[in-house]
Order: sequence, then structure tokens, then C-alpha cells
Amino acid sequence: MPSVIRLLQFTDTHLMADPAASLRGVRTLPSLEACLALARRRHLPADAIAVTGDLVQDDPEAYGSLELLLDDLGAPVLLIPGNHDVPAEMERRLSRPPFQLGGVRVLGCWAVVMLDTWFAESDDGEGQLGPDELARLEATLEAHRDRHTLVCLHHPPVSMEAAGLDALGLLDAEPFLAILDRHPQVRGVAWGHAHQSLDRYRGATRLMCTPSTCMQFRPRDPGFVVDHRPPGYRVLDLHDDGGLATEVVWLEGYAQ
Repeated sequence: MPSVIRLLQFTDTHLMADPAASLRGVRTLPSLEACLALARRRHLPADAIAVTGDLVQDDPEAYGSLELLLDDLGAPVLLIPGNHDVPAEMERRLSRPPFQLGGVRVLGCWAVVMLDTWFAESDDGEGQLGPDELARLEATLEAHRDRHTLVCLHHPPVSMEAAGLDALGLLDAEPFLAILDRHPQVRGVAWGHAHQSLDRYRGATRLMCTPSTCMQFRPRDPGFVVDHRPPGYRVLDLHDDGGLATEVVWLEGYAQ
């Protein structure tokens, strides 16, 4: 009987050392706790958890809270930094099972590739893979040509149709997409950063932006206007034949 790999994606948790701290009016720790509580009721167990950047809001002390919250989900937790993260502290705190920083994770017929778009020269929050990470992506895809592949990163590699967000996207999106074009086994690309949902195709590759576990930005707005949408996360079911079923789970009715 065909098997299905279940992966949950959480992104842009923006935790701070103060458990009562908020981001644009939303307290980030309680909203993440609410997302995890719903996931436990409806979508766990899973085969892997992907947390795709901006784990903290420039506050290295907050990794302790994240470590406690994600340690007992019963699945490997795949992590990558976003522009608000502190990579050295991530390495210090989260370099042990069940956590995995970056790299690739083989799950049945699938390979999940976690890419690092953080770079020190970022001025306002934009992202960049750089030559080394692009080369690693190419080599990883070449080594796993026989597996369907999901690629995860923090920054959007395509336009979000919003001038402000697009100015803070992936600076080297063009070479990134060129690599994907050479490897048709890439079935999906998932990211965060934009604090909203998007689901569309580029050829046969599904492109997915996942909302934040805290506050959202209004889609296609040229600025950074806070949306009314609640916290959310994404469920991805990866099928043996390369099919990818996904849904965004919104915490409808959530109130702090």
C-alpha cells in the first residue's frame, strides 16, 4: 500500500525572551503555543517538522523557549535561519536530536532540502543563498535524482506581488530557479518571511508561502499592512508517486 510522508511547516515564530512580548499586536509565544496545540490535536504524529526561519525576533535568549516547545513533538525538527535569527546561537542551542540545522533529510521516497538564506550583509531583511549554498543545492539535487524533492527556505524566491515584500525577497532567486529547472524531481518549494499564504505552480513545481504562527501581512499590499488573518501553519502530505497534498491551517477565532 502506498505510503504518505507528513511534514508540518511552522514559520516566522518571532519569539522573544519576554513571554508577554508582541509583534505588531500579537503575542508571539502564546500564538505559537496555540498552533502547536492544534497540530497535536489534528495533525500529529508527523514524519518531520520544518521551521523555516525567523524563529526569534533578534533575541538569542528566546531559543530556549523554542527548544522546550519543539523538543517533544515526536519527529525530527528541521530548522533554518531567517533574517531575524542569530545563526551562531541556533548552532549552539539546537545542534542535537531531534533538531537538524539545514542540510537534507531523506524521508521514504522524498528528500527535504533545507536552505540557508541568512547573510550578514543584509540591510533590511532581504535574503541570499550565495555561491556556496547554491552549489550545495545543485550537488544535493544531483545526488538525489531518484527521489521526489521538497525545498524549504526562508525568503520568497518569486514575487509576492507586493512592492515592500518583494524588495526584501531572495536576491539570487534567478540562479536558484535555474537550478530547479535542471532538476525536475523538485515537486515543491516552501518558504515563509512574507507572513501570508500563497499556493501556485511554476511549471510542475508547486510554490507555497506559509503564514506566520503570529501576525500576517495583507496580501498584494504595497506596504506592510497587518491583515486580519489569524496565526497559521502548513500541512504537507508527500506521496510515493510525487504527489503533494497541502493545506494551510488557520487558527480561526484565535484571540489572546
